[in-house]
Amino acid sequence: MARAATYIRTDPEGELPPARVQREALEAYAAREGYEIVARYEDLDAPGLLLYHRPGLKEAINNIKEEEDWEVLLVAHPRCVSDTESAVHELVHKFSLYNNRLECPARGWEEFLSAMKAYRREMSRR
Repeated sequence: MARAATYIRTDPEGELPPARVQREALEAYAAREGYEIVARYEDLDAPGLLLYHRPGLKEAINNIKEEEDWEVLLVAHPRCVSDTESAVHELVHKFSLYNNRLECPARGWEEFLSAMKAYRREMSRR
């Protein structure tokens, strides 16, 4: 059974699902995919632009760099990471460097990885 962590972010505007709804979706997804949830990170009422201004997400990133307690970070939706695709791609790139994954019910790791690579190719052409 793969070890997973969950990350929940709610936003001040109320555009993201409430924490309870995200938590339920993540627990159901983990059970369906055979993941054991070993860590939980949350940033409640956090704006969606800057990844590194959120203590919960910073703690998750620190874990993949140093402690390696889990393999996959589960989020309810890509927007729970950030409101901008470029920030999501940045996180996916970082996770790929440390052999970790980001997944959600709507998008698996391969889709995240493919989108990040396409984005990086596009940026290198500019």
